[in-house]
Amino acid sequence: MADIGLTQEQIDQVLGSAESSAAGLDVAALADFERETMGNLPSVLNALTGFDYQLEAVEFATTAPDELAELIGSDLCFKIPITVSDAMVHCLILDNQFAKVVASALTGGEVTEDTELNEMEMSAIVEVISQANGSYLTSLSSALAISATGDAVEQGEASSIGAEIGEGAILGTISLKQAEQDTTTIRHLIPKALVDRIMAKIGETTAPAEEPAPVPEPVSPAPPPEVEPMAVASAPQPASVPAGVPSGNVAGPTTQYQPASFSQLLQPKSEAEIRNLDILLDVPLQITVELGKTQIPIKQILEYGQGSLITLDKLAGEPIDLLVNGKYFAKGEVVVIDENFGVRITSILSPAERLAQLS
Repeated sequence: MADIGLTQEQIDQVLGSAESSAAGLDVAALADFERETMGNLPSVLNALTGFDYQLEAVEFATTAPDELAELIGSDLCFKIPITVSDAMVHCLILDNQFAKVVASALTGGEVTEDTELNEMEMSAIVEVISQANGSYLTSLSSALAISATGDAVEQGEASSIGAEIGEGAILGTISLKQAEQDTTTIRHLIPKALVDRIMAKIGETTAPAEEPAPVPEPVSPAPPPEVEPMAVASAPQPASVPAGVPSGNVAGPTTQYQPASFSQLLQPKSEAEIRNLDILLDVPLQITVELGKTQIPIKQILEYGQGSLITLDKLAGEPIDLLVNGKYFAKGEVVVIDENFGVRITSILSPAERLAQLS
Protein backbone atom coordinates (compact mmCIF):
# COMPACT_ATOMS: atom_id res chain seq x y z
CA MET A 1 0.00 0.00 0.00
CA ALA A 2 1.37 3.45 -0.86
CA ASP A 3 1.99 6.06 1.79
CA ILE A 4 -1.38 7.76 2.25
CA GLY A 5 -0.61 9.99 5.25
CA LEU A 6 -0.30 13.75 5.37
CA THR A 7 2.56 15.36 3.46
CA GLN A 8 5.09 17.37 5.42
CA GLU A 9 3.78 20.53 3.80
CA GLN A 10 0.25 19.80 5.01
CA ILE A 11 1.50 19.01 8.51
CA ASP A 12 3.49 22.27 8.62
CA GLN A 13 0.40 24.16 7.45
CA VAL A 14 -1.73 22.66 10.20
CA LEU A 15 0.88 23.22 12.90
CA GLY A 16 1.44 26.79 11.72
CA SER A 17 -2.26 27.46 12.08
CA ALA A 18 -2.14 25.93 15.54
CA GLU A 19 0.59 28.30 16.72
CA SER A 20 -1.48 31.34 15.79
CA SER A 21 -4.90 30.25 17.11
CA ALA A 22 -4.40 27.57 19.77
CA ALA A 23 -3.53 29.94 22.61
CA GLY A 24 -4.74 28.59 25.91
CA LEU A 25 -5.71 25.17 24.45
CA ASP A 26 -4.00 22.10 25.91
CA VAL A 27 -3.55 20.22 22.64
CA ALA A 28 -1.63 17.38 24.31
CA ALA A 29 -4.44 16.77 26.83
CA LEU A 30 -6.98 16.87 23.99
CA ALA A 31 -4.93 14.29 22.07
CA ASP A 32 -4.89 12.02 25.14
CA PHE A 33 -8.67 12.34 25.41
CA GLU A 34 -9.07 11.53 21.72
CA ARG A 35 -6.81 8.51 22.10
CA GLU A 36 -9.17 7.14 24.76
CA THR A 37 -12.44 7.85 22.92
CA MET A 38 -11.21 6.82 19.46
CA GLY A 39 -9.18 3.88 20.75
CA ASN A 40 -11.71 1.37 19.38
CA LEU A 41 -11.37 2.69 15.81
CA PRO A 42 -8.72 0.10 14.80
CA SER A 43 -10.81 -2.72 16.31
CA VAL A 44 -13.90 -1.67 14.34
CA LEU A 45 -11.88 -1.29 11.15
CA ASN A 46 -10.13 -4.64 11.59
CA ALA A 47 -13.35 -6.51 12.43
CA LEU A 48 -15.08 -5.32 9.26
CA THR A 49 -12.17 -5.54 6.83
CA GLY A 50 -9.89 -8.27 8.21
CA PHE A 51 -6.95 -5.84 8.55
CA ASP A 52 -4.61 -5.70 11.53
CA TYR A 53 -4.20 -1.99 12.26
CA GLN A 54 -2.94 -0.69 15.60
CA LEU A 55 -3.35 2.83 17.00
CA GLU A 56 0.06 4.49 16.72
CA ALA A 57 -0.37 8.21 17.48
CA VAL A 58 -2.93 11.00 17.84
CA GLU A 59 -2.07 14.64 17.18
CA PHE A 60 -4.22 17.78 17.22
CA ALA A 61 -4.05 21.25 15.70
CA THR A 62 -6.53 24.05 15.01
CA THR A 63 -7.73 24.92 11.53
CA ALA A 64 -9.94 27.57 9.94
CA PRO A 65 -12.98 26.63 7.79
CA ASP A 66 -11.52 28.33 4.70
CA GLU A 67 -8.32 26.29 5.07
CA LEU A 68 -10.12 22.97 5.34
CA ALA A 69 -10.95 22.47 1.65
CA GLU A 70 -7.37 23.14 0.54
CA LEU A 71 -5.96 20.92 3.31
CA ILE A 72 -8.22 17.96 2.56
CA GLY A 73 -8.08 18.12 -1.22
CA SER A 74 -9.67 15.06 -2.84
CA ASP A 75 -10.04 13.07 0.39
CA LEU A 76 -13.48 11.76 1.36
CA CYS A 77 -15.32 13.72 4.08
CA PHE A 78 -18.14 12.17 6.07
CA LYS A 79 -20.43 14.50 8.00
CA ILE A 80 -21.78 13.01 11.24
CA PRO A 81 -24.58 14.94 13.00
CA ILE A 82 -24.53 14.33 16.76
CA THR A 83 -26.31 15.67 19.82
CA VAL A 84 -24.29 16.37 22.95
CA SER A 85 -26.76 18.54 24.88
CA ASP A 86 -26.88 20.67 21.69
CA ALA A 87 -26.99 19.60 18.05
CA MET A 88 -23.63 19.81 16.31
CA VAL A 89 -21.61 18.16 13.54
CA HIS A 90 -18.23 16.44 13.52
CA CYS A 91 -16.65 14.62 10.62
CA LEU A 92 -14.14 11.90 9.74
CA ILE A 93 -11.85 12.37 6.74
CA LEU A 94 -10.46 9.35 4.86
CA ASP A 95 -7.61 9.49 2.41
CA ASN A 96 -9.05 8.73 -1.02
CA GLN A 97 -6.67 5.80 -1.65
CA PHE A 98 -7.22 4.31 1.81
CA ALA A 99 -11.01 4.54 1.28
CA LYS A 100 -10.59 2.46 -1.89
CA VAL A 101 -8.57 -0.15 0.00
CA VAL A 102 -11.34 -0.40 2.63
CA ALA A 103 -14.05 -0.65 -0.03
CA SER A 104 -12.12 -3.40 -1.83
CA ALA A 105 -11.76 -5.41 1.39
CA LEU A 106 -15.47 -5.13 2.23
CA THR A 107 -16.95 -5.83 -1.20
CA GLY A 108 -14.35 -8.24 -2.56
CA GLY A 109 -13.94 -6.15 -5.70
CA GLU A 110 -10.81 -4.87 -7.36
CA VAL A 111 -10.47 -1.14 -6.71
CA THR A 112 -7.46 0.60 -8.26
CA GLU A 113 -6.19 4.15 -7.99
CA ASP A 114 -7.83 5.05 -11.32
CA THR A 115 -11.30 3.62 -10.60
CA GLU A 116 -14.12 5.56 -8.99
CA LEU A 117 -16.04 4.18 -6.02
CA ASN A 118 -19.47 2.90 -7.02
CA GLU A 119 -22.63 3.10 -4.92
CA MET A 120 -22.14 -0.29 -3.21
CA GLU A 121 -18.52 0.49 -2.31
CA MET A 122 -19.46 3.89 -0.93
CA SER A 123 -22.22 2.29 1.16
CA ALA A 124 -19.63 -0.12 2.60
CA ILE A 125 -17.38 2.80 3.62
CA VAL A 126 -20.34 4.62 5.21
CA GLU A 127 -21.04 1.46 7.24
CA VAL A 128 -17.48 1.49 8.58
CA ILE A 129 -17.80 5.18 9.52
CA SER A 130 -21.16 4.52 11.20
CA GLN A 131 -19.74 1.65 13.28
CA ALA A 132 -16.74 3.76 14.28
CA ASN A 133 -19.02 6.67 15.21
CA GLY A 134 -21.19 4.43 17.39
CA SER A 135 -18.12 3.27 19.31
CA TYR A 136 -16.92 6.88 19.61
CA LEU A 137 -20.25 8.12 21.00
CA THR A 138 -20.30 5.32 23.58
CA SER A 139 -16.82 6.26 24.79
CA LEU A 140 -17.68 9.98 24.68
CA SER A 141 -20.82 9.48 26.77
CA SER A 142 -18.84 7.56 29.36
CA ALA A 143 -15.94 10.03 29.46
CA LEU A 144 -18.13 13.17 29.74
CA ALA A 145 -20.85 11.51 31.87
CA ILE A 146 -23.51 12.73 29.42
CA SER A 147 -25.75 11.28 26.71
CA ALA A 148 -24.24 11.57 23.22
CA THR A 149 -26.39 10.40 20.31
CA GLY A 150 -25.80 10.40 16.56
CA ASP A 151 -27.72 10.50 13.30
CA ALA A 152 -27.07 9.05 9.85
CA VAL A 153 -23.61 9.49 8.33
CA GLU A 154 -23.49 11.54 5.14
CA GLN A 155 -20.74 12.18 2.63
CA GLY A 156 -20.12 15.87 2.06
CA GLU A 157 -17.79 18.41 0.52
CA ALA A 158 -14.96 19.80 2.63
CA SER A 159 -16.00 23.42 2.00
CA SER A 160 -19.62 22.93 3.08
CA ILE A 161 -18.66 20.83 6.12
CA GLY A 162 -16.13 23.44 7.21
CA ALA A 163 -18.75 26.16 7.02
CA GLU A 164 -21.26 24.04 8.95
CA ILE A 165 -18.80 23.20 11.72
CA GLY A 166 -17.71 26.83 12.02
CA GLU A 167 -14.76 28.64 13.56
CA GLY A 168 -12.58 27.18 16.27
CA ALA A 169 -12.77 23.55 15.11
CA ILE A 170 -9.90 21.24 16.01
CA LEU A 171 -8.43 18.83 13.45
CA GLY A 172 -6.99 15.60 14.83
CA THR A 173 -4.74 13.20 12.95
CA ILE A 174 -5.11 9.55 14.01
CA SER A 175 -2.21 7.38 12.78
CA LEU A 176 -2.85 3.66 12.24
CA LYS A 177 -0.02 1.20 11.64
CA GLN A 178 -0.23 -2.22 10.05
CA ALA A 179 2.70 -4.64 10.09
CA GLU A 180 5.09 -4.11 7.17
CA GLN A 181 2.83 -1.40 5.74
CA ASP A 182 3.01 2.37 5.58
CA THR A 183 1.24 4.40 8.24
CA THR A 184 -2.36 5.28 7.47
CA THR A 185 -3.99 8.44 8.79
CA ILE A 186 -7.64 9.23 9.48
CA ARG A 187 -8.47 12.82 10.38
CA HIS A 188 -11.18 13.85 12.82
CA LEU A 189 -12.66 17.37 12.76
CA ILE A 190 -14.28 18.33 16.09
CA PRO A 191 -16.46 21.47 16.46
CA LYS A 192 -15.56 24.13 19.03
CA ALA A 193 -18.67 23.46 21.16
CA LEU A 194 -17.59 19.85 21.71
CA VAL A 195 -13.96 20.89 22.25
CA ASP A 196 -15.09 23.27 25.00
CA ARG A 197 -16.98 20.47 26.75
CA ILE A 198 -13.99 18.16 26.51
CA MET A 199 -11.57 20.75 27.83
CA ALA A 200 -13.93 21.57 30.71
CA LYS A 201 -14.00 17.87 31.63
CA ILE A 202 -10.21 17.67 31.38
CA GLY A 203 -9.98 20.71 33.67
CA GLU A 204 -12.19 19.00 36.25
CA THR A 205 -10.07 15.85 36.30
CA THR A 206 -6.75 17.71 36.50
CA ALA A 207 -7.80 20.30 39.12
CA PRO A 208 -5.84 19.93 42.40
CA ALA A 209 -7.82 18.24 45.11
CA GLU A 210 -8.73 20.25 48.20
CA GLU A 211 -6.60 19.53 51.23
CA PRO A 212 -8.57 17.60 53.81
CA ALA A 213 -9.35 19.30 57.10
CA PRO A 214 -6.95 18.38 59.89
CA VAL A 215 -8.21 15.56 62.05
CA PRO A 216 -8.04 16.36 65.77
CA GLU A 217 -5.87 14.06 67.81
CA PRO A 218 -7.89 11.53 69.77
CA VAL A 219 -8.16 12.22 73.49
CA SER A 220 -7.35 9.20 75.58
CA PRO A 221 -10.31 8.31 77.83
CA ALA A 222 -10.00 8.49 81.59
CA PRO A 223 -9.18 5.19 83.26
CA PRO A 224 -12.20 3.42 84.77
CA PRO A 225 -12.56 3.58 88.57
CA GLU A 226 -11.11 0.74 90.53
CA VAL A 227 -13.67 -1.84 91.64
CA GLU A 228 -13.13 -3.88 94.71
CA PRO A 229 -13.24 -7.61 94.05
CA MET A 230 -16.45 -9.21 95.12
CA ALA A 231 -16.49 -12.19 97.47
CA VAL A 232 -16.91 -15.48 95.66
CA ALA A 233 -19.72 -17.59 97.03
CA SER A 234 -18.73 -21.03 98.06
CA ALA A 235 -19.89 -23.89 95.93
CA PRO A 236 -22.88 -25.81 97.31
CA GLN A 237 -22.02 -29.00 99.11
CA PRO A 238 -23.54 -32.20 97.81
CA ALA A 239 -26.47 -33.52 99.77
CA SER A 240 -25.83 -36.34 102.14
CA VAL A 241 -26.41 -39.85 100.88
CA PRO A 242 -29.34 -41.58 102.54
CA ALA A 243 -28.57 -44.56 104.69
CA GLY A 244 -28.68 -47.88 102.91
CA VAL A 245 -27.67 -46.46 99.48
CA PRO A 246 -24.12 -47.32 98.41
CA SER A 247 -21.91 -44.36 97.62
CA GLY A 248 -21.18 -43.80 93.87
CA ASN A 249 -24.60 -45.17 92.83
CA VAL A 250 -26.69 -42.12 93.61
CA ALA A 251 -29.84 -42.20 91.52
CA GLY A 252 -30.17 -39.10 89.23
CA PRO A 253 -32.72 -37.84 86.73
CA THR A 254 -33.06 -39.97 83.60
CA THR A 255 -33.49 -38.63 79.98
CA GLN A 256 -36.27 -40.06 77.85
CA TYR A 257 -35.41 -40.65 74.12
CA GLN A 258 -37.86 -41.13 71.26
CA PRO A 259 -37.11 -42.48 67.80
CA ALA A 260 -36.81 -39.81 65.03
CA SER A 261 -39.61 -39.68 62.50
CA PHE A 262 -38.92 -38.72 58.86
CA SER A 263 -41.35 -37.79 56.12
CA GLN A 264 -41.50 -39.98 53.05
CA LEU A 265 -39.39 -38.84 50.09
CA LEU A 266 -41.79 -39.98 47.41
CA GLN A 267 -45.30 -38.94 48.21
CA PRO A 268 -48.17 -38.68 45.77
CA LYS A 269 -48.90 -35.11 44.72
CA SER A 270 -51.82 -33.52 46.45
CA GLU A 271 -54.76 -32.09 44.58
CA ALA A 272 -53.53 -28.55 45.38
CA GLU A 273 -50.16 -29.26 43.78
CA ILE A 274 -51.82 -30.70 40.70
CA ARG A 275 -53.96 -27.57 40.38
CA ASN A 276 -50.82 -25.40 40.65
CA LEU A 277 -49.24 -27.35 37.79
CA ASP A 278 -52.36 -26.84 35.68
CA ILE A 279 -51.78 -23.07 35.86
CA LEU A 280 -48.61 -23.47 33.73
CA LEU A 281 -50.37 -25.41 30.99
CA ASP A 282 -51.68 -22.20 29.37
CA VAL A 283 -48.26 -20.50 29.18
CA PRO A 284 -47.52 -19.93 25.44
CA LEU A 285 -44.19 -21.16 24.04
CA GLN A 286 -42.52 -20.16 20.78
CA ILE A 287 -41.94 -23.10 18.41
CA THR A 288 -39.36 -22.47 15.68
CA VAL A 289 -38.68 -24.69 12.68
CA GLU A 290 -35.05 -24.36 11.60
CA LEU A 291 -34.53 -25.30 7.99
CA GLY A 292 -30.76 -24.74 8.19
CA LYS A 293 -28.09 -22.15 8.87
CA THR A 294 -24.73 -20.94 7.57
CA GLN A 295 -22.07 -18.30 8.19
CA ILE A 296 -20.88 -15.87 5.52
CA PRO A 297 -18.64 -12.76 5.59
CA ILE A 298 -19.99 -9.22 5.34
CA LYS A 299 -18.52 -8.70 1.89
CA GLN A 300 -20.56 -11.63 0.52
CA ILE A 301 -23.77 -10.20 2.05
CA LEU A 302 -23.10 -6.89 0.31
CA GLU A 303 -22.92 -8.76 -3.01
CA TYR A 304 -26.36 -10.35 -2.61
CA GLY A 305 -29.20 -9.14 -4.76
CA GLN A 306 -32.60 -10.30 -5.91
CA GLY A 307 -32.30 -13.89 -7.09
CA SER A 308 -29.11 -14.71 -5.15
CA LEU A 309 -28.84 -18.21 -3.65
CA ILE A 310 -27.73 -19.04 -0.09
CA THR A 311 -26.44 -22.55 0.63
CA LEU A 312 -27.42 -23.98 4.04
CA ASP A 313 -25.77 -26.71 6.11
CA LYS A 314 -28.73 -29.13 5.66
CA LEU A 315 -28.85 -31.78 2.95
CA ALA A 316 -31.96 -32.30 0.82
CA GLY A 317 -34.33 -34.71 2.59
CA GLU A 318 -32.53 -34.39 5.94
CA PRO A 319 -34.86 -33.95 8.95
CA ILE A 320 -35.28 -30.36 10.12
CA ASP A 321 -34.89 -29.18 13.72
CA LEU A 322 -37.75 -28.03 15.96
CA LEU A 323 -36.93 -25.63 18.79
CA VAL A 324 -39.10 -24.58 21.72
CA ASN A 325 -38.09 -21.14 23.06
CA GLY A 326 -34.73 -21.59 21.34
CA LYS A 327 -34.07 -25.07 22.83
CA TYR A 328 -33.76 -28.15 20.59
CA PHE A 329 -36.89 -30.30 21.04
CA ALA A 330 -37.43 -32.71 18.14
CA LYS A 331 -36.77 -33.49 14.47
CA GLY A 332 -39.35 -33.71 11.75
CA GLU A 333 -40.21 -33.51 8.06
CA VAL A 334 -42.09 -30.78 6.21
CA VAL A 335 -45.61 -31.61 4.98
CA VAL A 336 -48.40 -29.62 3.35
CA ILE A 337 -51.80 -29.44 5.08
CA ASP A 338 -54.54 -27.65 3.10
CA GLU A 339 -52.22 -25.07 1.49
CA ASN A 340 -50.32 -24.57 4.77
CA PHE A 341 -46.93 -25.91 5.69
CA GLY A 342 -46.68 -28.29 8.64
CA VAL A 343 -44.10 -30.49 10.33
CA ARG A 344 -44.52 -34.18 11.11
CA ILE A 345 -42.39 -35.11 14.14
CA THR A 346 -40.12 -38.06 13.37
CA SER A 347 -38.06 -38.12 16.59
CA ILE A 348 -38.43 -36.33 19.91
CA LEU A 349 -36.38 -35.95 23.08
CA SER A 350 -37.38 -37.93 26.15
CA PRO A 351 -38.68 -36.00 29.20
CA ALA A 352 -35.33 -36.48 30.96
CA GLU A 353 -33.46 -35.09 27.91
CA ARG A 354 -35.86 -32.12 27.72
CA LEU A 355 -35.24 -31.39 31.39
CA ALA A 356 -31.49 -31.53 30.76
CA GLN A 357 -31.94 -29.00 27.95
CA LEU A 358 -33.67 -26.58 30.32
CA SER A 359 -30.93 -26.88 32.93
